[in-house]
Amino acid sequence: MNKNSDDKVFMSLPLMNGYQLNRQFTRLYQLEDQIGSGGYGFVMSAIHRETKQSVAVKFIYKDKLPAHFNCLGSTPNEISILKQIRHPTVIEYIDSYQDDVYHYLVMELYGCEWSSSQQASEDSHSEGSSCDNDALPTTPPTLCQTYPMRRRSSSDLFECIESHIKLSESQTQSIIRQLVQCMSDLSDLGIYHRDIKDENIVVDSNFQVKLVDFGSAIQIPFDFPDRDQFTMNKFHGTISFASPEILLGLNYKPEPAEVWSLGILLFTLLYGQVPFANATQVISGNWRRPTKEPSCSDSCLDLLNGMLKNNPQKRLSIKDILLHPWLQV
Repeated sequence: MNKNSDDKVFMSLPLMNGYQLNRQFTRLYQLEDQIGSGGYGFVMSAIHRETKQSVAVKFIYKDKLPAHFNCLGSTPNEISILKQIRHPTVIEYIDSYQDDVYHYLVMELYGCEWSSSQQASEDSHSEGSSCDNDALPTTPPTLCQTYPMRRRSSSDLFECIESHIKLSESQTQSIIRQLVQCMSDLSDLGIYHRDIKDENIVVDSNFQVKLVDFGSAIQIPFDFPDRDQFTMNKFHGTISFASPEILLGLNYKPEPAEVWSLGILLFTLLYGQVPFANATQVISGNWRRPTKEPSCSDSCLDLLNGMLKNNPQKRLSIKDILLHPWLQV
């Protein structure tokens, strides 16, 4: 498996001395370690100076965020949507701040570190975290002017799979059951994550999971005449988890696309790899399980077949998946 991130670039992230963060934020929090990065920002861990609570802080570049990713003026959709959600399988929103360069999204820090401490040390430029906690980058990552920081090893499902090579069917069943219930509850609010994948799910040692990174999420307006008929024509997720209708450039409904992504994730959890090698295979919908892998139950294969239909009209709905026999065991 190849992680779809730019960790190597992120490890060279320049921390420019002299840039002042939001004063209210720095009074309350002290930045600690690097966690990860994406197209529109990066994430760091921090600790509350008084309560000593560890949190995750996502810094979103204002000048990189497309205008349609904002709602309610200049507030990113990610913050607006996450503030509405209180769910055991969604990362908890804590607070938000901003300055001239960044939006700050403060969230709970969840999950265990699946990478070995040795690997985390090798990935970082130095041991420890001795940076000026009021200094952050004002430019995109480069290979110069780097500032040494420790990189916290990942708590996401990708690293969990890497650690286990693949998960058992019962472990996979537990994870998928949590996610489907979450997706069902969010769909009742008209909310769709739109980037379901292993890297956007954090997991603890008991395989309890939480969805993170709502940067691509949308919420269908409550006054939309028929929410079941709502369609989109833009895609901002991950290509390897994108449904056939998206790859074909068609208008698409968010729920069937979400189900497809969950089907890709289910296959990945079971077999440690994605079911399709290229876009042509995705569009055809012809997937095969690895011949050398132990077989999973017929009920699980039936669910996979229902989720990975290349025709979105024939694909299982989220409610259908909730009632599927494999998740009733």
